[in-house]
Amino acid sequence: MSRRAFLIGLAVIGLLIFSLYRAKYGARESAEEIAAVEAEIADAIEERKVLLGELSHLSRQEWIEEFARNELGMVPARAEQFVRADDLDRVIGPAEKTDGEAGDE
Repeated sequence: MSRRAFLIGLAVIGLLIFSLYRAKYGARESAEEIAAVEAEIADAIEERKVLLGELSHLSRQEWIEEFARNELGMVPARAEQFVRADDLDRVIGPAEKTDGEAGDE
């Protein structure tokens, strides 16, 4: 019986050694995955900082005005371009009736 107990004990020890090796290998893989994810997070944080810097630069009023003037050909509105809603008929003429509105009369 002692030989049988010895072989069972040896098998259990072998199983424990193999399990310990697999656990250590799995921990190494997990550590590598964690390091990769942490590197991705650091890259995303840096990219976010760059994007926030661009946003703050591009949302400045001076830059928007310069872009509108140079790229879109826009200029500040003149006083005569502002019209009250009540004066629209006088400035641009009465609204033309569409085919659907002509039959309603």
